[in-house]
Amino acid sequence: MRGSLISAPYLHYLVKNKSKIKIVNVIMTDHHHNKEENNKFVHAHRITLDQSTLNLIDITATPVPVPRKLPTQKTFEKYIQENQYDHLTPIVFFDEHIHFAARAWFTFRYFGFKRVYVLDGGFNKWHHQHDIDKDDCKVFEDLNLQDQPKDQVTQLTTKDVSVISYLKQHKDPKGDDWFLLDARDIPRYKKGSIPGSYNLPYSEYLNDDHTMKSTENLKKLYKNHQIDISKKIVNTCQTGKLSCIALLAQEILKKKELLLFDGSYEEWNHEHPVKQ
Repeated sequence: MRGSLISAPYLHYLVKNKSKIKIVNVIMTDHHHNKEENNKFVHAHRITLDQSTLNLIDITATPVPVPRKLPTQKTFEKYIQENQYDHLTPIVFFDEHIHFAARAWFTFRYFGFKRVYVLDGGFNKWHHQHDIDKDDCKVFEDLNLQDQPKDQVTQLTTKDVSVISYLKQHKDPKGDDWFLLDARDIPRYKKGSIPGSYNLPYSEYLNDDHTMKSTENLKKLYKNHQIDISKKIVNTCQTGKLSCIALLAQEILKKKELLLFDGSYEEWNHEHPVKQ
């Protein structure tokens, strides 16, 4: 395990040993569906017969004026009660790769869950992973699924980011403590971005098989882009989903505070529309 990431072999070990965990397939649709309809979307992505399905739309705020933001505390609590989540049972989120699962992980951490994890590489990695051998089992016996880094998960408002952006643009020394990091792909970033932000696409954090790069390679990635991990890094993307992959990486790098600009560029552009 690294940070909140669980490898496919380790999950195989947990399933094989019938460990008490809740495995959740994360999807994202444009509209709300009932449980039966949600399950139709995931019939091909099955790890266990009793796994659950989480549709991100169900733990997302009403998309006005900006889509896909965090829900209210009341909405989130209603969802976890209706779907039998608890704070004691470890939760492992997965999707085809990692994208939706990372957002689910951040949302649950934001609302106080401590035992939430993401399957590294997603279902595709699980599907191509052969059974574990005896040496793996000996290693996994010493792991504790309940140990999770004690980082602070925080979301920033447009007002917060506006101040940081202003400081960065005007080269104010007070802005040197901050780093605005945009995880979108290059074409989308070039279409419009928060002034003072720096683009590091989410794909740069991942290997070809969509697993997270090694800790050493993550350190090299930040060093090559001259990103100082000791600074306060505000993570942003289009709406706040893909930047959660960057947050997973920063947790691995022992970042003490995980900061997300929820709503991200959509929120920024709503408050600071580009003049035509």
